[in-house]
Amino acid sequence: MVWLCDDVGTVVTMMNFETVPIVMSSRVVARVTRARLRFDANARENARRVSSTSRTVARAMELVDIGVNLTDEMFSGVYRGKRAHDDDRALVLRRAREVGVTDAIVTAGTLEEAREVVEMVRERERSGEDATGTPRLRATCGVHPTRCGAFDADVDGADGHLEKLRAVAMDGTTDGTIVAIGELGLDYDRLEFCDAETQKRMFEKQFALSEATGLPLFLHMRAAREDFLEIIARNRHRFTEGVVHSFTGSAEDARAVLAVDGLHIGVNGCSLKTQENLDVVRDIPLERMCLETDAPWCGIKRTHAGFEHVSSPESWPAAVKKEKWTPGAFVKDRCEPAHALHVAQIVAAVKNIDLHTVAEITSANARRIFRL
Repeated sequence: MVWLCDDVGTVVTMMNFETVPIVMSSRVVARVTRARLRFDANARENARRVSSTSRTVARAMELVDIGVNLTDEMFSGVYRGKRAHDDDRALVLRRAREVGVTDAIVTAGTLEEAREVVEMVRERERSGEDATGTPRLRATCGVHPTRCGAFDADVDGADGHLEKLRAVAMDGTTDGTIVAIGELGLDYDRLEFCDAETQKRMFEKQFALSEATGLPLFLHMRAAREDFLEIIARNRHRFTEGVVHSFTGSAEDARAVLAVDGLHIGVNGCSLKTQENLDVVRDIPLERMCLETDAPWCGIKRTHAGFEHVSSPESWPAAVKKEKWTPGAFVKDRCEPAHALHVAQIVAAVKNIDLHTVAEITSANARRIFRL
């Protein structure tokens, strides 16, 4: 308790401005009145700040990254077979959570990756890592179009390979670890990895996984719109919903995809490279859009049309070359789930809408589609 005394012996408490029962002079009364007014003014200002802070917290941005390749060796510090730094997955995920990424879906593109991501997600659950300042992780199960040769190469044949995928998918649904079938679809830009006929055959075969599990699809479409949509139309009754992820198609491609009930579009850095890309994204309804990073791929570079709309938090360190990595550093040209913030910023800018609105609607879409 702090006390004030005047020249005639009046005593006043600064905590509650009560007076000890001693007669006060008029000069002391004025002094106490001024002190009370200052106190009241400060109290009102503090209340305003608390209210403002509460509104900020209430509007804290939440993002969902629907596609991250967290099993990629880059997050182990290995680049093209050569180690450059320590495994920094935990630091990468913590950084993502700090900018609002609450959930992330780890993508599988092979049977082996599906097994790996399921174990990764479950191990994090067992260790409690998802509850310590990092996004909650979930997984997909499926075979990427460029890797569909694995079906015929399996010693048990294509049907045997499918049954192995089905076993992983069904097991993953028991505890909610697996939330989508994929990545599956068609990629005619990279036919050197798998021919078109094999891709089409194995794309169609994998609808059996969505039928068995009731899970939505995590889809891939590159330079293959007609065949892709023909197969989707033929099998539309076999899946609930789907997201055509990492969309880089034309405006016509986007309209054709969105004309299919239940299909949505995933946007990442690869979707935002050129002005044409930005024009396409601008016209995709927010209610049919999800955000992703496809990390460690699809980073947003300075040469990309969308880069001018990017603004990083002041707390972020500068990106360094992989050989100069230190704990907590970004690696140059390696995309991370935290960069979902940049994707949201660009979408907000090209659509001329509030960033929080983009985050809120796209995250709600992802949570509904994938039941997060």
